[in-house]
Amino acid sequence: MASRDRKYVVLFLMAAFFMACENKQPAPQVSTKDLTVVFATTSGMTGDGYNELVLQGVMASVKAHPDISLHLLKPDSLGEARQQIETWLKEADPTQALILCGPEFEPVVAETGSTEGRILLLDCHSPHRKGVSTALLKRYGGGWLAGAMIHELRMLLIKGLNGDRIIDAISSGVEDGYRENDGPEYQVVVLAEGYEGLSMIDEAFSLMTHDSVMGLGFTDGVFVPVCGMARLGTFSFSQNYYRVAIGVGEDCAIYSDNIPFSILYDLGAIVTEYINRWWQDESWPEHETFGLATGHVRIAYNERFYLSVGGLPEWSIGRDAWRTMEEQYTPIALEKEVSHDY
Repeated sequence: MASRDRKYVVLFLMAAFFMACENKQPAPQVSTKDLTVVFATTSGMTGDGYNELVLQGVMASVKAHPDISLHLLKPDSLGEARQQIETWLKEADPTQALILCGPEFEPVVAETGSTEGRILLLDCHSPHRKGVSTALLKRYGGGWLAGAMIHELRMLLIKGLNGDRIIDAISSGVEDGYRENDGPEYQVVVLAEGYEGLSMIDEAFSLMTHDSVMGLGFTDGVFVPVCGMARLGTFSFSQNYYRVAIGVGEDCAIYSDNIPFSILYDLGAIVTEYINRWWQDESWPEHETFGLATGHVRIAYNERFYLSVGGLPEWSIGRDAWRTMEEQYTPIALEKEVSHDY
Protein backbone atom coordinates (compact mmCIF):
# COMPACT_ATOMS: atom_id res chain seq x y z
CA MET A 1 0.00 0.00 0.00
CA ALA A 2 1.37 3.44 -0.93
CA SER A 3 2.49 5.73 1.87
CA ARG A 4 -0.19 8.29 1.03
CA ASP A 5 -2.89 5.59 1.17
CA ARG A 6 -1.54 4.21 4.46
CA LYS A 7 -1.78 7.56 6.20
CA TYR A 8 -5.47 8.00 5.35
CA VAL A 9 -6.24 4.47 6.57
CA VAL A 10 -4.54 5.26 9.87
CA LEU A 11 -6.38 8.55 10.25
CA PHE A 12 -9.74 6.97 9.40
CA LEU A 13 -9.23 4.26 12.02
CA MET A 14 -8.25 6.84 14.64
CA ALA A 15 -11.37 8.90 13.95
CA ALA A 16 -13.60 5.80 13.91
CA PHE A 17 -12.15 4.64 17.21
CA PHE A 18 -12.77 8.01 18.81
CA MET A 19 -16.42 8.07 17.75
CA ALA A 20 -16.94 4.52 18.96
CA CYS A 21 -15.50 5.37 22.37
CA GLU A 22 -17.68 8.45 22.64
CA ASN A 23 -20.94 6.65 21.82
CA LYS A 24 -20.41 3.29 23.47
CA GLN A 25 -21.40 2.90 27.12
CA PRO A 26 -18.78 0.85 28.99
CA ALA A 27 -19.90 -2.33 30.67
CA PRO A 28 -20.10 -2.12 34.49
CA GLN A 29 -16.93 -3.21 36.26
CA VAL A 30 -16.54 -4.29 39.84
CA SER A 31 -13.36 -2.28 40.52
CA THR A 32 -13.66 0.45 37.89
CA LYS A 33 -12.39 4.02 38.15
CA ASP A 34 -13.72 6.82 35.97
CA LEU A 35 -11.36 8.78 33.71
CA THR A 36 -12.64 11.66 31.58
CA VAL A 37 -10.54 13.32 28.85
CA VAL A 38 -11.56 16.61 27.26
CA PHE A 39 -9.71 17.09 23.97
CA ALA A 40 -8.61 20.47 22.62
CA THR A 41 -11.31 22.29 20.67
CA THR A 42 -8.80 23.88 18.28
CA SER A 43 -7.30 20.53 17.32
CA GLY A 44 -9.04 17.71 15.47
CA MET A 45 -8.70 13.94 15.55
CA THR A 46 -7.46 13.39 12.03
CA GLY A 47 -3.74 13.86 11.75
CA ASP A 48 -2.89 17.10 13.50
CA GLY A 49 -0.91 15.41 16.21
CA TYR A 50 -1.91 17.04 19.52
CA ASN A 51 -5.15 15.25 20.32
CA GLU A 52 -3.87 12.06 18.73
CA LEU A 53 -0.77 12.04 20.94
CA VAL A 54 -2.98 12.41 24.01
CA LEU A 55 -5.25 9.63 22.77
CA GLN A 56 -2.29 7.31 22.25
CA GLY A 57 -1.22 7.85 25.84
CA VAL A 58 -4.74 7.32 27.14
CA MET A 59 -5.20 4.09 25.20
CA ALA A 60 -1.83 2.74 26.36
CA SER A 61 -3.04 3.14 29.95
CA VAL A 62 -6.45 1.63 29.24
CA LYS A 63 -4.76 -1.37 27.64
CA ALA A 64 -2.66 -1.83 30.77
CA HIS A 65 -5.63 -1.20 33.09
CA PRO A 66 -8.78 -2.45 31.33
CA ASP A 67 -10.99 -1.69 34.34
CA ILE A 68 -10.70 2.04 33.66
CA SER A 69 -14.09 3.45 32.68
CA LEU A 70 -13.11 5.89 29.93
CA HIS A 71 -15.08 8.92 28.75
CA LEU A 72 -13.70 10.86 25.76
CA LEU A 73 -15.13 14.30 25.02
CA LYS A 74 -14.38 16.45 21.96
CA PRO A 75 -16.20 19.79 22.41
CA ASP A 76 -16.76 21.95 19.37
CA SER A 77 -16.25 25.16 21.30
CA LEU A 78 -14.85 26.47 24.56
CA GLY A 79 -18.41 27.17 25.71
CA GLU A 80 -19.37 23.53 25.25
CA ALA A 81 -16.18 22.50 27.02
CA ARG A 82 -17.07 24.75 29.97
CA GLN A 83 -20.43 23.00 30.35
CA GLN A 84 -18.81 19.57 30.23
CA ILE A 85 -16.18 20.55 32.79
CA GLU A 86 -18.72 22.13 35.15
CA THR A 87 -20.88 18.99 34.98
CA TRP A 88 -17.89 16.83 35.83
CA LEU A 89 -16.92 19.07 38.75
CA LYS A 90 -20.37 18.73 40.30
CA GLU A 91 -20.53 14.94 39.94
CA ALA A 92 -16.94 13.81 40.53
CA ASP A 93 -15.90 11.77 43.55
CA PRO A 94 -12.35 11.39 44.95
CA THR A 95 -11.60 8.37 42.74
CA GLN A 96 -12.29 10.16 39.45
CA ALA A 97 -9.84 12.03 37.25
CA LEU A 98 -10.22 14.66 34.54
CA ILE A 99 -7.56 15.44 31.91
CA LEU A 100 -7.86 18.74 30.04
CA CYS A 101 -5.84 18.82 26.83
CA GLY A 102 -4.32 22.21 26.26
CA PRO A 103 -3.79 25.70 27.66
CA GLU A 104 -7.11 26.92 26.25
CA PHE A 105 -8.78 25.39 29.32
CA GLU A 106 -6.79 27.49 31.82
CA PRO A 107 -9.39 30.27 32.14
CA VAL A 108 -12.19 27.72 32.45
CA VAL A 109 -10.44 25.99 35.32
CA ALA A 110 -9.63 29.31 36.99
CA GLU A 111 -13.27 30.36 36.93
CA THR A 112 -14.86 27.09 38.06
CA GLY A 113 -15.31 25.75 41.56
CA SER A 114 -13.52 23.03 43.49
CA THR A 115 -14.14 19.32 43.19
CA GLU A 116 -13.48 16.09 45.03
CA GLY A 117 -11.88 14.54 41.95
CA ARG A 118 -8.43 15.29 40.56
CA ILE A 119 -7.70 17.41 37.48
CA LEU A 120 -4.69 17.46 35.15
CA LEU A 121 -4.26 20.52 32.96
CA LEU A 122 -1.80 19.88 30.11
CA ASP A 123 0.62 22.44 28.71
CA CYS A 124 0.16 24.92 31.50
CA HIS A 125 3.24 26.92 32.46
CA SER A 126 2.65 27.32 36.20
CA PRO A 127 0.80 25.76 39.14
CA HIS A 128 -2.93 26.42 39.43
CA ARG A 129 -5.30 26.36 42.35
CA LYS A 130 -5.51 23.53 44.86
CA GLY A 131 -6.78 20.29 43.36
CA VAL A 132 -5.49 21.08 39.87
CA SER A 133 -2.19 19.60 38.72
CA THR A 134 -0.39 21.11 35.75
CA ALA A 135 2.12 19.62 33.32
CA LEU A 136 4.16 21.48 30.72
CA LEU A 137 5.91 19.91 27.75
CA LYS A 138 8.52 22.42 26.62
CA ARG A 139 8.86 22.56 22.84
CA TYR A 140 11.22 25.42 22.07
CA GLY A 141 14.39 23.43 22.83
CA GLY A 142 13.42 20.60 20.50
CA GLY A 143 12.58 23.09 17.76
CA TRP A 144 15.94 24.80 18.27
CA LEU A 145 17.74 21.45 17.97
CA ALA A 146 15.95 20.63 14.70
CA GLY A 147 16.72 24.08 13.29
CA ALA A 148 20.39 23.77 14.21
CA MET A 149 20.65 20.32 12.63
CA ILE A 150 19.36 21.55 9.25
CA HIS A 151 21.30 24.82 9.21
CA GLU A 152 23.46 23.77 6.22
CA LEU A 153 20.37 23.65 3.98
CA ARG A 154 17.85 26.19 2.76
CA MET A 155 14.67 26.05 4.84
CA LEU A 156 10.98 26.72 4.35
CA LEU A 157 9.11 26.94 7.67
CA ILE A 158 5.34 26.56 7.34
CA LYS A 159 3.20 27.75 10.27
CA GLY A 160 -0.50 27.05 10.60
CA LEU A 161 -1.07 30.42 12.29
CA ASN A 162 0.51 33.02 14.54
CA GLY A 163 -0.46 33.48 18.15
CA ASP A 164 -0.84 29.87 19.30
CA ARG A 165 1.46 29.25 22.26
CA ILE A 166 2.57 25.76 21.19
CA ILE A 167 3.00 26.48 17.48
CA ASP A 168 4.89 29.68 18.24
CA ALA A 169 7.25 27.89 20.64
CA ILE A 170 8.16 25.20 18.09
CA SER A 171 8.44 27.64 15.18
CA SER A 172 10.53 30.14 17.13
CA GLY A 173 12.83 27.34 18.22
CA VAL A 174 13.34 26.08 14.67
CA GLU A 175 13.92 29.60 13.33
CA ASP A 176 16.33 30.58 16.10
CA GLY A 177 18.30 27.33 15.87
CA TYR A 178 18.66 27.85 12.14
CA ARG A 179 19.62 31.55 12.30
CA GLU A 180 21.98 31.25 15.25
CA ASN A 181 23.99 28.64 13.37
CA ASP A 182 24.25 30.75 10.21
CA GLY A 183 21.71 28.96 8.05
CA PRO A 184 22.12 30.20 4.45
CA GLU A 185 18.52 31.10 3.54
CA TYR A 186 15.06 30.54 4.97
CA GLN A 187 11.50 31.68 4.55
CA VAL A 188 8.49 31.55 6.89
CA VAL A 189 4.98 31.18 5.48
CA VAL A 190 1.80 31.39 7.61
CA LEU A 191 -1.22 29.56 6.20
CA ALA A 192 -4.02 31.53 7.89
CA GLU A 193 -4.86 34.11 10.53
CA GLY A 194 -6.88 31.64 12.61
CA TYR A 195 -7.00 27.97 13.55
CA GLU A 196 -8.40 27.06 10.13
CA GLY A 197 -4.75 27.07 9.10
CA LEU A 198 -4.31 23.76 10.92
CA SER A 199 -6.63 21.96 8.51
CA MET A 200 -5.64 23.51 5.16
CA ILE A 201 -4.19 20.35 3.59
CA ASP A 202 -4.82 21.29 -0.04
CA GLU A 203 -3.54 24.81 0.47
CA ALA A 204 -0.33 23.51 2.05
CA PHE A 205 0.22 21.17 -0.90
CA SER A 206 -0.46 23.95 -3.40
CA LEU A 207 1.87 26.26 -1.52
CA MET A 208 4.76 23.92 -2.26
CA THR A 209 4.37 24.49 -5.99
CA HIS A 210 4.73 28.27 -5.84
CA ASP A 211 8.08 29.63 -6.97
CA SER A 212 7.58 32.47 -4.51
CA VAL A 213 8.07 29.99 -1.66
CA MET A 214 10.71 27.89 -3.41
CA GLY A 215 8.27 25.09 -4.38
CA LEU A 216 9.15 22.75 -7.27
CA GLY A 217 12.48 24.43 -7.76
CA PHE A 218 13.38 23.98 -4.11
CA THR A 219 15.65 20.96 -4.57
CA ASP A 220 18.44 21.79 -2.15
CA GLY A 221 16.45 22.56 0.96
CA VAL A 222 14.03 21.22 3.52
CA PHE A 223 10.41 21.89 4.54
CA VAL A 224 9.50 22.17 8.23
CA PRO A 225 5.69 22.08 8.68
CA VAL A 226 4.41 23.33 12.04
CA CYS A 227 0.81 23.48 10.89
CA GLY A 228 -1.28 20.71 12.41
CA MET A 229 -3.24 18.53 10.03
CA ALA A 230 -2.18 20.77 7.12
CA ARG A 231 1.23 19.11 7.33
CA LEU A 232 -0.30 16.18 5.43
CA GLY A 233 -0.31 18.36 2.31
CA THR A 234 3.38 19.10 2.81
CA PHE A 235 4.22 15.44 3.33
CA SER A 236 2.19 14.43 0.27
CA PHE A 237 4.22 16.90 -1.78
CA SER A 238 7.40 15.53 -0.21
CA GLN A 239 6.52 11.97 -1.15
CA ASN A 240 5.34 12.66 -4.68
CA TYR A 241 7.98 15.19 -5.72
CA TYR A 242 10.98 13.81 -3.84
CA ARG A 243 11.40 16.83 -1.60
CA VAL A 244 12.80 16.57 1.90
CA ALA A 245 10.72 17.48 4.95
CA ILE A 246 11.25 17.30 8.71
CA GLY A 247 8.60 15.63 10.86
CA VAL A 248 7.23 17.61 13.79
CA GLY A 249 5.26 16.32 16.78
CA GLU A 250 5.38 12.58 16.22
CA ASP A 251 7.35 10.13 14.08
CA CYS A 252 6.10 11.26 10.66
CA ALA A 253 7.93 8.61 8.63
CA ILE A 254 4.61 6.96 7.76
CA TYR A 255 3.62 10.01 5.70
CA SER A 256 6.68 10.23 3.48
CA ASP A 257 9.84 8.25 2.80
CA ASN A 258 11.63 11.57 2.28
CA ILE A 259 11.79 12.57 5.95
CA PRO A 260 15.30 12.09 7.36
CA PHE A 261 14.17 12.64 10.95
CA SER A 262 11.30 13.85 13.10
CA ILE A 263 11.38 15.86 16.30
CA LEU A 264 9.11 14.00 18.72
CA TYR A 265 7.04 15.69 21.40
CA ASP A 266 5.95 12.66 23.41
CA LEU A 267 2.86 14.06 25.06
CA GLY A 268 1.33 10.58 25.06
CA ALA A 269 4.00 9.22 27.39
CA ILE A 270 3.34 12.06 29.84
CA VAL A 271 -0.38 11.32 29.85
CA THR A 272 0.31 7.62 30.40
CA GLU A 273 2.55 8.41 33.39
CA TYR A 274 -0.15 10.49 35.06
CA ILE A 275 -2.91 7.97 34.44
CA ASN A 276 -0.78 5.14 35.83
CA ARG A 277 -0.10 7.16 38.97
CA TRP A 278 -3.80 7.86 39.39
CA TRP A 279 -4.71 4.21 38.89
CA GLN A 280 -2.22 3.23 41.59
CA ASP A 281 -3.68 5.88 43.95
CA GLU A 282 -0.48 7.90 43.86
CA SER A 283 -0.76 11.67 44.20
CA TRP A 284 -0.03 14.01 41.33
CA PRO A 285 2.57 16.76 41.82
CA GLU A 286 1.39 20.34 41.77
CA HIS A 287 3.41 21.04 38.62
CA GLU A 288 5.91 19.19 36.42
CA THR A 289 7.95 20.24 33.39
CA PHE A 290 9.03 17.88 30.61
CA GLY A 291 11.21 18.25 27.53
CA LEU A 292 14.58 17.30 26.08
CA ALA A 293 15.99 16.94 29.58
CA THR A 294 13.44 14.26 30.51
CA GLY A 295 13.54 12.39 27.18
CA HIS A 296 9.99 13.42 26.22
CA VAL A 297 11.40 15.51 23.35
CA ARG A 298 13.82 13.68 21.08
CA ILE A 299 14.94 12.98 17.51
CA ALA A 300 13.66 9.89 15.64
CA TYR A 301 15.43 8.89 12.43
CA ASN A 302 13.59 7.46 9.42
CA GLU A 303 15.57 4.45 8.23
CA ARG A 304 13.60 4.28 4.96
CA PHE A 305 14.96 7.68 3.98
CA TYR A 306 18.51 6.34 3.94
CA LEU A 307 17.44 3.33 1.87
CA SER A 308 15.54 5.31 -0.77
CA VAL A 309 17.59 8.40 -1.55
CA GLY A 310 17.92 7.52 -5.23
CA GLY A 311 15.21 9.99 -6.28
CA LEU A 312 16.48 12.75 -4.04
CA PRO A 313 19.20 15.29 -4.72
CA GLU A 314 22.70 14.31 -3.69
CA TRP A 315 22.93 15.09 -0.01
CA SER A 316 26.06 16.22 1.75
CA ILE A 317 24.43 15.18 5.03
CA GLY A 318 24.30 11.44 5.72
CA ARG A 319 22.84 9.56 8.65
CA ASP A 320 26.05 9.60 10.69
CA ALA A 321 26.43 13.33 10.10
CA TRP A 322 22.87 13.96 11.33
CA ARG A 323 23.62 12.01 14.51
CA THR A 324 26.88 13.89 15.00
CA MET A 325 25.05 17.21 14.74
CA GLU A 326 22.40 15.99 17.16
CA GLU A 327 25.12 15.21 19.70
CA GLN A 328 26.85 18.52 19.01
CA TYR A 329 23.80 20.75 19.39
CA THR A 330 21.84 18.93 22.11
CA PRO A 331 23.75 20.54 25.04
CA ILE A 332 22.98 24.00 23.64
CA ALA A 333 19.36 23.03 22.98
CA LEU A 334 19.05 21.93 26.61
CA GLU A 335 20.24 25.36 27.74
CA LYS A 336 17.75 27.02 25.41
CA GLU A 337 14.99 24.84 26.80
CA VAL A 338 15.70 25.96 30.36
CA SER A 339 15.76 29.66 29.44
CA HIS A 340 12.54 29.62 27.36
CA ASP A 341 9.09 29.59 28.96
CA TYR A 342 7.67 27.07 26.53
